[in-house]
Amino acid sequence: MSAEIESLSTDLKSRRQGQGVSPMLVALVVLGLLLAVYAHWRFGQFDERIDRLRRQLTELRTINDQLDTRLQTLADDLESSRSTWRSEVRGLREVPGQLDALSRSVEELRARTEAPQRAWVRAEALYLMELAERRLRLERDVETAIVALESADARLATLDDPAVREVRAKLALELTALRAVPVPDIADVLGRIGRLEDEVPTLPVIGMPASQARRDRPEAEAPGVFERAWRRVRQALRDVVSLRRIEPATARLVTQEEESLRRQHLELLLFGARVAAMQPDGAAYAQSLRAADVWLQQYFDTSKPEVEAAAKELAALELTIIEPPLPAVGEAGRLLQGVIRGSNSAP
Repeated sequence: MSAEIESLSTDLKSRRQGQGVSPMLVALVVLGLLLAVYAHWRFGQFDERIDRLRRQLTELRTINDQLDTRLQTLADDLESSRSTWRSEVRGLREVPGQLDALSRSVEELRARTEAPQRAWVRAEALYLMELAERRLRLERDVETAIVALESADARLATLDDPAVREVRAKLALELTALRAVPVPDIADVLGRIGRLEDEVPTLPVIGMPASQARRDRPEAEAPGVFERAWRRVRQALRDVVSLRRIEPATARLVTQEEESLRRQHLELLLFGARVAAMQPDGAAYAQSLRAADVWLQQYFDTSKPEVEAAAKELAALELTIIEPPLPAVGEAGRLLQGVIRGSNSAP
């Protein structure tokens, strides 16, 4: 570029020496110089930009290489993870089968260990149910039957056994029916009958006791032998015929033996009622009390307060129910027997 400028200046000098300088030519030269400077400046900028772009390209290639390396590493890690996941998934696919086999083994072991305990609990509950049924049927012992059935239900509740659910449901119904039975107070009934028996010797009978028909106060003994003998003869003559004012209810003379027989018979009737209450036997109890009431009305003086009180007590005792109707019990025990036979026959 400097050589071209020097040639142009030489040409201009030669022209000046020869013919002079043309203004147009000077303008063109100046314009060319300006264009050359501008072009040089622009080319310098282009070179700088190209160098900058080359540096950026080099950096981008470096970054790209790093990214390729990172991507390769990530790809390798991903492939390794995929392999690990595949192996773990294959292992997880085998887990349900293993769990199923383990569950079957646990259930088998549980059945083997719980079978003797289940059989023992069932047998114990069956014994308690049969005991309750016998106590209820033979002795009408409602309270003991309730305790036995509650114990049987508690024993069955310790087992998680679906086979005894129906048995427990039937047992609950039987317990509800037994708890609704009115249990008589036998001890109170026996005490009241005993007090009546104790009052029998003091109850007045109908009639005049023969011992009271004679004189109430004997005469004083005379000091002399003959006088005593004479008074006894005179008293014997007076005792042959004796007049005394008595009430119509006591018009009949009652000997001591007859009075004792009446009292003993009433005591025997009350004793029979007491024995029937202890058994308990409702029919015999009511029959003995009715017979005692009839005997009391027939042979004892009902106008006396003590006899009237005894008659009221007999009527109140007769209204006391000592043998209430009992519900049917035993269906739960028969159901449990069927469950036990079924479990014994199972392979």
